[in-house]
Amino acid sequence: MPGRAYEFLRAYVNGTNGAFESVSDEDAYRAMHVLAKMEGISAEPAAAVAFAGLFKLIRAGVIKPSDTVVVNCTGHTMPAEPIILGENWSRDVKLPTSKETPQEGLLSALTQVAPERFPKIAIVEDTAEARRLIRRILQSQGNFTILEASNGREGLELIQRELPDLIILDLMMPEMDGFTVIEALRAKQETATIPVIVATAKELTPDEKNRLSGQIQSLMQKGDFLNDEFLEEVKTLIK
Repeated sequence: MPGRAYEFLRAYVNGTNGAFESVSDEDAYRAMHVLAKMEGISAEPAAAVAFAGLFKLIRAGVIKPSDTVVVNCTGHTMPAEPIILGENWSRDVKLPTSKETPQEGLLSALTQVAPERFPKIAIVEDTAEARRLIRRILQSQGNFTILEASNGREGLELIQRELPDLIILDLMMPEMDGFTVIEALRAKQETATIPVIVATAKELTPDEKNRLSGQIQSLMQKGDFLNDEFLEEVKTLIK
């Protein structure tokens, strides 16, 4: 049975309009797998439980793309930081103001040195956080050159110029929506056969589904990027 600490946390969360989420052993194991695959991080079980809950809250829409999340990875139910660090246990953090986050790590460096060695994937998405998430998931595989555009018109120009091997496309974007981008791509011989994975956060109407029918290779909800099926679909389409 949960001890007094859990009772205290429940009361605190309820009093601050927070959210509680339960996870299974399978959820925690999957979170450990995702962390190892995406970030090269080996997480112990208690930290994996925290991340599993985080993933569920993101998929449920409780945590928004614009939210900043701090995860306690110590494995302790109650924070140990004030006891260990004293008055310096917390501090203000100034987040980067740039709209773009540079590609991280060795994989990015290798891509810049020899981009021609890797298949090109174009991410056309107006939300910087979503682009960063997709990019980091793909970079965890270590064999893709990532191209990015923040709206439909810019994305269409990028695709026509670079002729990527795969396109990951949002539907609801400024300048030009994803439907129009797809129609423009299919109208030109050099881009007509480039495979497209459409990513959307909205429930499509029957008319919208009919508009995409036969024009794309896969339709995914944005929360599905954390699933193994997404990477398997990517690998299949670029072969």
